[in-house]
Order: sequence, then C-alpha cells, then structure tokens
Amino acid sequence: MGKAMKYLSVVLLMVIGAQSIGAPANAAESDEGILVGRIAHIEGRLLRYVGEEKDWVVTVKDTPFGLEDALYSEDDAKAEFIMPNGTWMRVGGNTQVQLINLDPEATTVDVASGLARLYNKSGDTIIKVTTPFGYVVAPGDTIFDLYVGDESLEVIAVRGNVDFVHDGTGTRYEVKEGSSSLIADTKETALGNGMVDADWDDWNGLRDSVWAQRFASAGNFSDLLPEPIREESYALEENGRWERVFYEGAYRDMWRPTNVDPEWEPFTVGRWSVYYGDNCWIPDEPFGYVTHHYGSWFFVESFQAWYWVPPLIRAGAGVPLFNISFGWYPGRVGWIHSGASVGWVPLHPTEDYYCHSPWGHRTVVVGPPMIAQINISRYRYLDHAVIIPQDHLYKGTRYTPYLERNVNRTTLVNNFRPATVINNTVIDSFNADKGRFAQTDVKVVRKPHPAALDRIDTNQKMIRTVGRDNRQDIKQDLKRMNAVAQPAPKSDVHAPRLTTRLVDVDKVVGPLNEVPVPQKEIKPKNRERRLAPENWPSLDRQYQGTRGQRRIDQGPETTDQDATRGIRLPRDTGGPFVEQANSPHIQDRRRGVAESQVTEQPSSPQGINQDALRQQEMQRRQEEEMQRNRQVELQRQQQQEMMQHRQQEDVERNRQVELQRHQQQEMVQRQQQEMQRRQQEEVGRNRQVELQRHQQQEMVQRQQQEIQRRQEEEIQRNRQIELQRHQQQEEEAQRQQQGQPQQQRGKRPQGQEQERK
Repeated sequence: MGKAMKYLSVVLLMVIGAQSIGAPANAAESDEGILVGRIAHIEGRLLRYVGEEKDWVVTVKDTPFGLEDALYSEDDAKAEFIMPNGTWMRVGGNTQVQLINLDPEATTVDVASGLARLYNKSGDTIIKVTTPFGYVVAPGDTIFDLYVGDESLEVIAVRGNVDFVHDGTGTRYEVKEGSSSLIADTKETALGNGMVDADWDDWNGLRDSVWAQRFASAGNFSDLLPEPIREESYALEENGRWERVFYEGAYRDMWRPTNVDPEWEPFTVGRWSVYYGDNCWIPDEPFGYVTHHYGSWFFVESFQAWYWVPPLIRAGAGVPLFNISFGWYPGRVGWIHSGASVGWVPLHPTEDYYCHSPWGHRTVVVGPPMIAQINISRYRYLDHAVIIPQDHLYKGTRYTPYLERNVNRTTLVNNFRPATVINNTVIDSFNADKGRFAQTDVKVVRKPHPAALDRIDTNQKMIRTVGRDNRQDIKQDLKRMNAVAQPAPKSDVHAPRLTTRLVDVDKVVGPLNEVPVPQKEIKPKNRERRLAPENWPSLDRQYQGTRGQRRIDQGPETTDQDATRGIRLPRDTGGPFVEQANSPHIQDRRRGVAESQVTEQPSSPQGINQDALRQQEMQRRQEEEMQRNRQVELQRQQQQEMMQHRQQEDVERNRQVELQRHQQQEMVQRQQQEMQRRQQEEVGRNRQVELQRHQQQEMVQRQQQEIQRRQEEEIQRNRQIELQRHQQQEEEAQRQQQGQPQQQRGKRPQGQEQERK
C-alpha cells in the first residue's frame, strides 16, 4: 500500500512524457514537466560538457543534472547526485557519466569510465546503468558499485541483488549481495572477489552518515515539502524558519530566510548560466537550489519581506493563489532590458514563464518567430526588479555589488522593454560570449580528450533513433535475455584498470595514445563492504519520529485560534489539532478512566473501611495531581526557557543584522568618504592640469612673441644691411663719376701728340 501511495504521489507531482530537453521550438504551452536531478556535493573539480560549444566548463554544487547532461570528474574528485525519483548516484575520480533518462519510474545513466555507487531507495523506480561492456538493472532498495576501466568492468552488489547483461553474449547474470562480484570485458565474463575499494567505501560511509544525521534532525515542517524534494528540508531549517502568515485572506505556511542581509531579495546571490537555451539560476547560498527551482516566492507587504511557498501535491480547494504544482524551472523570472542594462523580475505563480523547453506548469515555449506581447507594468513584483549592467550578467557569484538602485517603477515602465528570453536581440554579444555557459569563474586547465566525446555522441544518437527506455521497456528487455547462474570458471578476464582521459588544454589535438598517462588500478585497496544499516537512508525516505504526518495541501480553513497560536501543526485526522496517543494529556485521561473504574467497584465483602479507602484514594489523587502540576510547571519552565532561548537567538540575530547594517553603513560612509577624497583629488588634479595648461599657453605666447621680436630684428638688420649696401653703391658710383674726367684729361695729350705726329 505504501509503495502504491508513493507511486501515486509521484505521478500526481508530475506527468512526465518521453520528451527530451530539445523540445520543438514552436511547441505550445504545456503543463507537462521535466524531471531534473541536482549535484548535491562536489569535492575537487567536476567538468560539464557544453554541446553548443563542443567544450567543457567547470561546474559547481547545486547545479542541475538533467537529460543528456555529460560530466567528467578530475583525478581525485568526488561528487553526489540526487534525483527526484528516489535514486542517488555518487562518482569518484576520472569518471564520465551521462544521464540518458529520468522519469518517476526509471533512471537511466551511462558510465563510460571510472567508479560509481548507485542507490535505489524507491520501491517503484528502476535503475539502468549502461557501460561499454553491458548494462546493470537495479530494482528498489538496492545499492551497487561499478568500476569501469579501459578494457573491463566490475559490478558489486553492496545491498540487495542486481542484474548484469553482457553486451558481448547477451547473457544475464544476477549479482548478489554478500557474494562474488562480476567482471566482464567485451567478450567474456568472470567472477570477482566481491570486495570494494577501501577509500571509496569509507567516503560513501561518511556521506551516508551526513544524510543520516540530516534525516534524524528533521524538524516538524519537513512534511511541508513534497516527497521528491524532502531531502532539502535540512537546508531550510538551518537557514530560516517556517511561519504562519496571514496572506490574502487566509493563514499560510511560508518559509522565510533569516541568515541573509536585511535587504536580501531572491535571484541576487548567485549567477545566471545558459542551460539548454534558457538562463538557469546557479545559487551561492545553501537554501538557494530548492527555493529558486521549485515553488514560488511571495513578497508580503505587511512584513516587507520575501517568503517562499513550496509546490504542493494537492492544491487547497478554493485557494487558486496557491495552486503551485510540482515542477523544476531554470529560474522563474521575467526579463527586461534597456540599452546597456538588463534585469529580471521574480514571477508570481499566476504569471507565465517564457522559455525554450516545457519545464513545468505555466511555461510558454517560445521560438524564433514568436514575439510575445508582454506588458511590463503588469508584473506583480516589478518594484523588486533586479537591474544590472549587461557585462556582469555571466560573471561572479552575486549581483548585489552591481545593482542599479536608482531605477524606479516609472523608469522601468517608460524606458525598459520586455524580453521572452535572453538572446542576441537583448545583448548584442550574446552569441559570441562563451562565458554564458560558465557556472563559475574558475577556468578549465585540463579537460577530457576529444576521444571522450565519442561515447557522448553515440548516446545522443541512440536517444534520437531508439528513444528513452521506461520502466516497462527495461523489465521486458531483461526478461528476454538468457539468464545464467554464473560465468564459466575458466575465463581470462582481468580486473579493470583505468587511464585518465584528462589532458592539458594545449594537448587536446593529438591522439590519446600519445599522451604519456599510465594506467592505474580502480580498486587499489580491496576490503569487505561496510554499510552501516543506521546510515542507510530509508526506502520510503519518510522522516522518522513522533511528530505525526503533516498535510501537504493547504486548505482555506483557518480560525482565529490558529492565528493566536502562531505556527500551526495540523494533522491528517481529528481536526486542526490531534493529540498523539502517548501525550501526557491522553495518559492523564486514561488514568482518570481507570480511577473512575476503581472507585465505582463494589465494596469488599470483608468489611474494609470505606472511609480509609476513600482518604487513601483522595491522597493518591492529590499526589498524582501534584505530580501532574509539577510536570506541567516543568514543561512550562522548559517552554519559557525555550522561548527565552529563542528570544536570545532572535536578539543575537537582530544584533548580528544590526551589526551587519552598521558595518554596511560604515562601509558606505567609507566608500562615500573615499569617493569624496577621490573627487577632491580629481578636482586638485584638474586644477593642476588647468594650471599647467595655462602655463603652457603663456609659454607658447612668450615663445611666439620672442619669435616675432627676432623676426622684426632680423627684418631691421636686413634693412640696415640693404641701406648700407645701397649707400656703398652710391658712394662707389660717385667715386667712379669723379674718377672718369681725370682719365679723360690724361688721355687728350696723347691724342694730340698723335695728331701732331
């Protein structure tokens, strides 16, 4: 019955079609959704393949792991993945994985190389893991290890039994818990020693302990989350609190973050990254993944604060505002832009989300020909729009330092334009900006050799031609295989060894066999399996304890008494409040019934003094009453101490908030003082520059005057020289004129003498 109810809950959460993320661009609005897993933990460096660029980027914690996503872990890296259908996966170093299918009943993942441990915690979900040598099928309540090398693999059943189908022979083998493992290459299979790697098993044990502690410390409000995302309740309880808020005519259970800045708003602490064409939110705060990819944010005016409401399995009747169906979204915002600025507005559940894929409820899938008529002024939370410069959209881990705060609603309505999605019509350099696919500013220094892409391309082609296997297909294919008890004893299959495919970015062109990287054992330290039962997450993932079951749907029924109680914990049966069977009040009432039965018994035939019995009974009741009063007083004192402790915590939080505010004010003052100092320095520099310019102008004027004076002097000298030359010429002419008659007089006697002769 429990499995059936769980199956129904998952089906009610989301109707999953056999759709890939690459849905037709002109698809109409769809209420169907796409299940998406989460990278819950990373140690070391994990790389993500970007098909649009045929390249790799560094990925981080709290990023999606969805259909056809391919990842590669570096040498000593480890990572943990959580899928919302009750299946988990962990990978070690030099591991290449790709998600083939994810729906409420089946998880199909390809492990091309490396080591992985897979958990199937659901009785209604089946896991299929494909490899270059065959595939593994795991039913519910199982754990198994995979060690995939260059020429062989090993399958180990850590908990429960799994099936392995060998590609080379088409033979099916059952790998049993506590028995031998199975080793296979492309042609043969053999039995292994069944031991796990010690370091790998220890790390998985640590991760199991972490989750066991989280489940054990789950609070009263974990049941407010739907089953597929209930693991996330610890992040909410550690970073905020649930409050019963009167909102639009009814009391609602809402969650509010407390470990944030006073002016915190959603979609500010993190960054955007393009994920299958849509901007996907990459949070940088511990509660950011579940609150920004599921449910919806509400701004409550009466408290001037943002509250988050989770999605529901069943919507409350008569409360259309809270019909928040279960579904994963990259980031439900509306986009606006103006010039060099771009912005986004958190969407109300009743507002449409425009995107490239049918992610969930109230999504409108857009294509290149589509131009949506969006009225910016109708955005409910337009006053809380986040506006930043375009060149900071795909950088950093938070946008708060770059917010344009002097933008009011009038400016947004008059100057900004809406956009269905972000593309080159919004940002001119969008297509050329490779940083739009980055999920962190960390650069890739080593990446998988292009030979690793062959497996990715093969899987994608298989999906396009064959489609995705569902639960029924996997079970039918398994039945058709020839089942064999165990491999032949004389097979020569070696334990898997692995060669890393990571190379330096400047060596990705040459062949992989020319890269000098030695092979290594995937299991260097063999050891018996150690799976602590107390650390194994339970099959149905229900939190244990005495708190009862919390209703997921929120109906409109509330009373004035509910408002005075603050945070309310309704139960499934017995009205708004049902006391548990082991509560002190129930026990008191039971004792009262027993006492009445004793007092109503007939008197003893032996003549016992009835007055003495009554006095003893009265004294006993008085003692019990005093004991109950002491217990009530003790409980009251404990409640008071708890209230005082909470008040102290509130005071401490307020003090911290005030301290942060004071520090921010001091920082702002220092920034303003620094700005004033810089402005004064700038004014002083401008004055010096102006003075230097003025001095240079005066110098130039003096130089020009000096040149002019010299030119005039030169002209004057030339005139004097010309005058002197002219005078000399005149004097010479006069001397010549004076000397000419004398010569003539000296010549005449000679002529006369000649005449005489």
